[in-house]
Amino acid sequence: MSQPFYAKLLRNIKRALRSPLPGYEAYQALLRGKDGIEIGGPTKLFRRDLPVYRVVRTLDGVNFSNSTVWEGELAEGMTYRYMKRRVGRQFICDATDLGRLADASYDFVLSSNNLEHIANPLRALTEWRRILRPGGHLLLVLPRKEANFDHRREITPLRHLLDDLERRTTEHDLTHLEEILDRHDYSMTPDSGDRASLERRGRANFENRCLHHHVFDMALMEEMFAHLGLRTLLRTITPTDYVALAAKP
Repeated sequence: MSQPFYAKLLRNIKRALRSPLPGYEAYQALLRGKDGIEIGGPTKLFRRDLPVYRVVRTLDGVNFSNSTVWEGELAEGMTYRYMKRRVGRQFICDATDLGRLADASYDFVLSSNNLEHIANPLRALTEWRRILRPGGHLLLVLPRKEANFDHRREITPLRHLLDDLERRTTEHDLTHLEEILDRHDYSMTPDSGDRASLERRGRANFENRCLHHHVFDMALMEEMFAHLGLRTLLRTITPTDYVALAAKP
C-alpha cells in the first residue's frame, strides 16, 4: 500500500476520534445503570469514543496476567480503575476460563480489541455468554484489518473457529504464526519491524498475547453471535473497528 493511503487512513482515524461515535447514545441506553465486566481493559474507546463507562453502575475487569504489554503491572482486588474516581474488582484469569465467576452474574460484558488475541474465540465467547444474566448484553469491538498490520490477511471463516472450539485449542496454539510472519505489514509495527523480531515475540505469545490469531469483519461477528444464540441489536463501523452489541435471550 502507498504512503498516501496511510496518510489518508491517519487523517480518518484522527477525525473519528475527535468526538463520540455516531449513535453512541443507543449503546449507553442499553447499559445505563447496569453491572458489568470488561475483558482486557480498561480502554480509552469506552471512555471517549463510545462513552459507556460514564453510564454504568459498576464495572469489574479481567486480564490474563499480573503483567501485560497494555496495562503494565496489575493486582487482584478492588484495583480496576476504569475512570478517575470509579474502581471495580480486578480478576486475573484467562478470558477462556472464567470459572471463578458464577453463571449469570453480570448484566453486560465489554471487550475491545481483545478477541483477536485469543486462539479459541468461541470458547471465550461461550464463557462470556455464560456469565451474562438473561437479557444481558455483550458489547464487542474488533479491529478492521484494513486499518492495521493484518490488511494482507484473509477474514477467518466461522468453520475454522468451530474447529478450534471442537479441538479445544488452547492459548499455547501457534497455528497462524507462519501466516502472520508471511503477511504482516512490518512498516506498521516499529517495535517488531522485521520477521525475526516478530517471530521471537510470537514464539512467546502465551506470555505476552500479542499475536492476532484471527481476522474478523462484521459478518463474522454476527455469525459468532448467532452460533451462540445471541441477537445482534446494534452495529457500528468506524475507520478502525467493527462495533456490535448483542443480547442474550
